[in-house]
Amino acid sequence: MKRLTLRVRFTLMASLFLLISCVCLTLLSNLSASRLIDMAEILPPSEALYTEIEPALTIEKSYKIFQKETILATFIIVLAGSVATYLAMGYVLKPVRQLSEEIKAHHANNLDQPISVPQSADEMRDLALSFNQMISELQRSFLLQRQFSADAAHELRTPLSIMQAKLDVFSLSGNSDPEVMQLVAALNRQLTRLTELIEDLLWFSRDLPQEPAKPVELFPLLCDIVDELSNIAEQKEITIQIPQTNCRVQGQDRLLERVFYNLLENALKYSPPQTVVTVSVETKDHKTEISIADQGEGLPEEYRTAVFEPFFRVDKSRSRAIGGSGLGLAVCKKILDLHHATICVVPNTPAGSIFRITFPA
Repeated sequence: MKRLTLRVRFTLMASLFLLISCVCLTLLSNLSASRLIDMAEILPPSEALYTEIEPALTIEKSYKIFQKETILATFIIVLAGSVATYLAMGYVLKPVRQLSEEIKAHHANNLDQPISVPQSADEMRDLALSFNQMISELQRSFLLQRQFSADAAHELRTPLSIMQAKLDVFSLSGNSDPEVMQLVAALNRQLTRLTELIEDLLWFSRDLPQEPAKPVELFPLLCDIVDELSNIAEQKEITIQIPQTNCRVQGQDRLLERVFYNLLENALKYSPPQTVVTVSVETKDHKTEISIADQGEGLPEEYRTAVFEPFFRVDKSRSRAIGGSGLGLAVCKKILDLHHATICVVPNTPAGSIFRITFPA
């Protein structure tokens, strides 16, 4: 049976059930007709009971019984045939369901794992082979793209470092011309922005280290990040509130530090002055949930998923004025996927956004 194509299997199954239905219907019809003939035979009546109308009534009654039995037999045969066809088609389509489940289980992180190829010589085998060839080519394209991004970012670091060093030396030369110093300050800002872009590009393109997970205390980690971002918070007079907590999560502290640094930095950048950024940590259903809430403009509902895509910006002109590479949230999602954690955006009340991270038990 496995040597036959799906088209031939469907044809054979349909023909088999059609044959069985026709045979059953023929047998039941002949049986009912035979009973009709037997009932229609009129025995010699007694002279006292003989009437001319009695044979006609007997034949009419027998015909009605024949009609009822034929309709009932047709209904039963159709019902039984439908159930049998449903079960048989489930068996025939079982390879299709298995292939569909294997294809659904594939994503960008496991393209190197081909799906199993059926032993049958039918369309399913050809489809599985074609899919494996496709994901192989896709994996190769992804690897080339990531390698190119990593190599390009790495090669750009050296000239940027040289340019930054020369600007620092020039700044210390004692030149007091305001226009020159203004130009040097502008170049420093753009070099800093370009350096951050390259660092984010390296984080996004390279493979993250697969180190053993260990318990990471959240409160000391968050406090260290707040100290690093204290200059930005002080300039905008923004208060960062972090409650005392003993919660821990399983992961790599260096990678998780990058996640919370990006999220807190974004919260400070997009919050208006003299506001509050609140960090909350709580455990629900054996899961640890960390929320970072700001009081900025918030994200429209249609952008709350796309914001984690590389280089996505809600308002390009506003984002360019604030700065940033457009890769920070994409890097966060990549790191959290490695930790089997999820991140989402929900609206804050009365204004702003809440970035919520959920770590598994």
